[in-house]
Amino acid sequence: MISRATLKPAATVLAIGLAVFQIYFTAGFGVMDSQMLRVIHLGTVLTLVFIYLPPRKTKEGQPEHPLWLLLDLVLICGAFWSAWFLVSDIDYYLERIRYIDPVSDTEAVASTVAVLLVLEATRRVAGLPLVMVSGCFLAYGMLGQHLPGILRHEGVSYKMLCEQLYLVTEGLYGIPLAVSSTMIFAFVMFGCFLQNAGLGQVFLDLACVATRRSKGGPAKVSIFASALFGSISGSAVANVYSTGTFTIPLMKRVGYSPSFAGAVEAVSSTGGQLMPPVMGATAFVMADVTGGGYMAVATAALLPSILYYFSLLLMIHFEAVKKDIGVMPADQIPEARSVYRRLYHVLPILILIWFLLSGRSVISSAYLGTLSVLIVSSKSPRFDWRKLLKTLEGSSRNALMISTCSACAGIIVAMVSITGIGYKFISLITDLGSFNILLLLVLLMFTCFVLGMGVPATPAYIIVATLGAPALMKLGIPTLAAHLFVLYYAILSEITPPVCLSAYAGASIAKASAMVTGMIAFRLGIVAYIIPFMFVFQPSLLLMGDTLTVLQSI
Repeated sequence: MISRATLKPAATVLAIGLAVFQIYFTAGFGVMDSQMLRVIHLGTVLTLVFIYLPPRKTKEGQPEHPLWLLLDLVLICGAFWSAWFLVSDIDYYLERIRYIDPVSDTEAVASTVAVLLVLEATRRVAGLPLVMVSGCFLAYGMLGQHLPGILRHEGVSYKMLCEQLYLVTEGLYGIPLAVSSTMIFAFVMFGCFLQNAGLGQVFLDLACVATRRSKGGPAKVSIFASALFGSISGSAVANVYSTGTFTIPLMKRVGYSPSFAGAVEAVSSTGGQLMPPVMGATAFVMADVTGGGYMAVATAALLPSILYYFSLLLMIHFEAVKKDIGVMPADQIPEARSVYRRLYHVLPILILIWFLLSGRSVISSAYLGTLSVLIVSSKSPRFDWRKLLKTLEGSSRNALMISTCSACAGIIVAMVSITGIGYKFISLITDLGSFNILLLLVLLMFTCFVLGMGVPATPAYIIVATLGAPALMKLGIPTLAAHLFVLYYAILSEITPPVCLSAYAGASIAKASAMVTGMIAFRLGIVAYIIPFMFVFQPSLLLMGDTLTVLQSI
């Protein structure tokens, strides 16, 4: 009898194959049309999601119901068919004329299947929030002609929706998936190789040594380790579970309350998505969207992220002084010499930055950085063939959430485009801004909170940048300031109650109240809620403008 365990070897081969496929066709070895690359990538990702993640969780030791496995086999066949439908006649779909060539009934069925598969896969990897937002936009696309006032659109036929979502590169296979299937996958692989080479432990040990004589040391370890590791991990929640399993018990041991310990780790991990050089790969997406280049984005994000962590460090220190919390236990501090001897593990990050500064493409820089991890680790038997294959598989598994959510975000982008709601939103925001720009910014902040809830950083940024950033730019706000404004609040939804996933993750490790941890996280991250308003009104905080003005702002 077939069980999910019997499918795991096939999933392993498929995951390794996806990683090799990505390297070959995105690192410059092979040539493939962009649309075909996205179709194959998404079809493989959906198949892996349906193999690795069952429709519902079962209690430990309880066998999975056979019907669930049967359902997943049907979904896997659907994923394969929806991808093969386009790939088998890709020349036609590359040359067809949008809105003129008719959409057949079979194409409409294939589109419907693909959209439903993406929504179900998103539910499994990221929960319901993004699915609900995408569902609302889909409903608006189909029924918006019946709404009153400014929300009403002219009406879109079902087949036109299918075309926009599936047959052209503005829906499932749009810019979000294009970015996640190329540069983001490359950086996910870079981060996976770094983690398996032991860099995460080096970051933790280095932070322990640096804060060994400081009051409340374990909480400060969390700041440094999460800032370093979170910048390359791409997921605040994953970062909480990676570094928090070490730092949260230590914080509780020296005297911090469980809720405070969980909140510190949540805020630290969330800030990693805002900290250059990598910013969880969002920096490279923003560089592509704004056209300003990577260095412009990294430079603009530098001072606000330093302010974020500096304010968090101060609040942690004041908490330690108030409660007379001591230094880290001596038995938890690694030997300084052994840590310094392992600092060569940081070289791949420096090499990555050097390649980026030298003008190489983002994707080739990421893969060259990955190659440097293998070279730097060659002195120890870390990457034998078994370890290498396991890391390649891990790279594909780590990319499942962001690729699936990016395809789901493409649904939102498609509906914004075809219904014209984006232009109406910009017009409404611009009218409000003509009366009171501060009110506009507050409303846009809450919009970003809602759209970013439960969504990984990069898809969240793509969603809010589609609606919010153009509205700010139309009011004369500099491009980078507008995009960083919406990025901050999309990411801060991770620590904003009631849906604060990073805080919930920290609370689960700390065995604390989720809502109390969320409220403390909100308080600890309060400066991050203020900074974007400041750099909108004073762009020199983004290191933009003449030297004297920038120095005064610093």
